[in-house]
Amino acid sequence: MRTGGIARVLILGGGYGGLMAARLLERHVDRDLEVTVVDPNTYMTYQPLLPEVAGGHVAPRDVTVPLGRTLRRSRVLQASVTGVDSAAKSVALRTADGTDTTLGYDELIVALGAISRVFPTPGLEEHGIGFKTVEEAAFLHDHVIEQVERAAGTDDPAERAKALTFLVVGGGYTGVEGLSELADLSVRAVAQHANLSRGDLRWVLVEALDRVAPEVGPELSKWTLGHLRDKGIDVRLETTVKSVEDAVVELSTGERFPAGTVVWTAGVQPNPVLDATDLPRGPKGHLMADATLRVVREDGTPVEGVWAVGDVAQIPDLTAASQPAYYPPNAQNAMRQGPVAARNVLADLAGREPEEYRHVSLGTVASYGIGDGAANIKGVRLKGVPAWLAHRSYHLLALPTTGRKARVLLGWIAEAIAGRELVALPSARHPKRAFHGSFAALAAATKRKSS
Repeated sequence: MRTGGIARVLILGGGYGGLMAARLLERHVDRDLEVTVVDPNTYMTYQPLLPEVAGGHVAPRDVTVPLGRTLRRSRVLQASVTGVDSAAKSVALRTADGTDTTLGYDELIVALGAISRVFPTPGLEEHGIGFKTVEEAAFLHDHVIEQVERAAGTDDPAERAKALTFLVVGGGYTGVEGLSELADLSVRAVAQHANLSRGDLRWVLVEALDRVAPEVGPELSKWTLGHLRDKGIDVRLETTVKSVEDAVVELSTGERFPAGTVVWTAGVQPNPVLDATDLPRGPKGHLMADATLRVVREDGTPVEGVWAVGDVAQIPDLTAASQPAYYPPNAQNAMRQGPVAARNVLADLAGREPEEYRHVSLGTVASYGIGDGAANIKGVRLKGVPAWLAHRSYHLLALPTTGRKARVLLGWIAEAIAGRELVALPSARHPKRAFHGSFAALAAATKRKSS
């Protein structure tokens, strides 16, 4: 509880939880309260729609929310966290221009999110592609089209087979959603080339568990597995990837095959920046927190003025029938935890008791491509078109800001009328290459003249 002066609220991370916390706190910003949001990016990404970005249904920028434009009454600082000293109530930062600085706080909300969980698999760093960011989703869209075009342009059967072999590692519902969209994209891309056929494509899904998409429940998980196999997806359960060196996949079964694409969706892990903090961690590396979202030590004592939300935190689920239980790291929870953390910050500043976070899951919705999906909503199981419509409806409503909702909806309408765009823009990853080529041509011309 503060008795005077300006209360400084610092939010680390501008994802779901951080953005939602800041939006609520902005209603209370005045001469006695200031809010600062720190994130390496200047935008929040609505990750549930990344499969639609990869599939080409939604433009990459339409699933991003600009923090500066959305948070008009907060200070948005583009910087990376390099340390947290909870005793001194300070956070060390490195700004986008490389400057090191320190910010003090009275209340801290940690919403740093998660990164892809990887393993020291030989060749994975060189050949794998993640599926956690909007940049990765956009890259995969272009990459799949490029691989098809590469196959169409070669007469070498081995090179063609490699280009048209795609491996997805991780069969959670995010992996299945991404696989479904990318596989459908490849089918449409192949149809544009007379010398290729759908039968040339090979999609392999590798999952260490004995099921896929467990988040939708046992019955729909079993249905999803059969559905994928009916679509020609080669699903390998209870299997892991031992190596992808030289773009040759080696499975735990001993099988080996070349693959031009390796998509990694094998889970997430808490942001490793936590290693540079003095905040207490749980057994899996998450911040330890109580039901009020307050960060606590192993003995349950609170860390003064520090709260945690989203993928970075281990939050107890008091609504679960079996205890102990913790909330899963998903957007549904992060977007609801953010406002609770904000209200608890205000309560703490005013000397009031914080509220507990309690949320009974609404269920899970998953899209497996246009007109296809699986959903378990409050125990009601949906398949096919109804599930797909539920998926789009839910995420359109959950997508932050009216402007972004309008852009996504208009994109869907445009696709329904004009069809899907199947153009890759690989040069966008190296935008100065053509310009540099002009200077190379100038140098060559100058050399000819001088000789």
